[in-house]
Amino acid sequence: MKVLREPLVHFAILGLAIFAVYAIASNRLAKDESRTIRITPSEIELLSATFQRQWQRPPTEGELTNLVKARVREEVLYREALAVGLDTNDVVVRRRMVQKMEMLSQDLALLADPTDAQLQAFFEEHKQDYRIPPEFSFSHVYFNLDRRGDAAEADALEALAALRAEDPQPVRAPERGDRFMLGHDYRRQSSRQVAREFGQSFADALAELEPGWQGPISSGYGLHLVFLEERVDGRIPSWIEVRDRLVMDLNRTRGARARDALYEGLLGKYEVVIENAAVGPVDSGDERSPAD
Repeated sequence: MKVLREPLVHFAILGLAIFAVYAIASNRLAKDESRTIRITPSEIELLSATFQRQWQRPPTEGELTNLVKARVREEVLYREALAVGLDTNDVVVRRRMVQKMEMLSQDLALLADPTDAQLQAFFEEHKQDYRIPPEFSFSHVYFNLDRRGDAAEADALEALAALRAEDPQPVRAPERGDRFMLGHDYRRQSSRQVAREFGQSFADALAELEPGWQGPISSGYGLHLVFLEERVDGRIPSWIEVRDRLVMDLNRTRGARARDALYEGLLGKYEVVIENAAVGPVDSGDERSPAD
């Protein structure tokens, strides 16, 4: 399947697919004009298969009849909606059709799975995005500023001296401070998790601590004495460790490139006239809206 990975093949397939879409649309218009609604055996099989996937059993004769009736009803209303122009200047319809065109190009771009060589090259280009952050195991003693006021720091320093002088294990250490609703012991927490729990300034201070009792350190809750038990340094993993994530990220990138390539190719068929001097040219793929 090596030929499927060639970009020229992708564009050739894309061109054939777009031609097929136009052909189907033309056939559909001809069918509409004939005023004949034909439900083919393959459509009935699709209705039955869809029902079976949802309900884990085939439809009964009556249920299948109702499915066909619903399909006919849908087709009648769809054709009449087209006949009275309900699709004209409808923002929702326009956006849906644009999405389907973009999805078509994306699906074609992802016909072939990325190779290991492509994944490794993508990883080398973006390896910092896959860095595993440092992890910390620690316990803490909490001092409530609302409860202790100006005495909180002095109380914390007094408790710190006592903890360093006694058995350093933090089992009963929280008794020297105040109750903390989120707990006192944390194991293998990443720097992101610590920042989410205590705030970024606390996480930054924790990263600089030496093992043992340290502090006091401020957080959004108050003051803390911290017993750092273990710090696992951050690292960049091997590409194979994050292979599944690489596949998703690379496919997302390939899909975006395919959508842009489709647009660039189709844009060349048109002359774009913008009747406002304040708006720049749109002859490139850089005119995405802020919402994209």
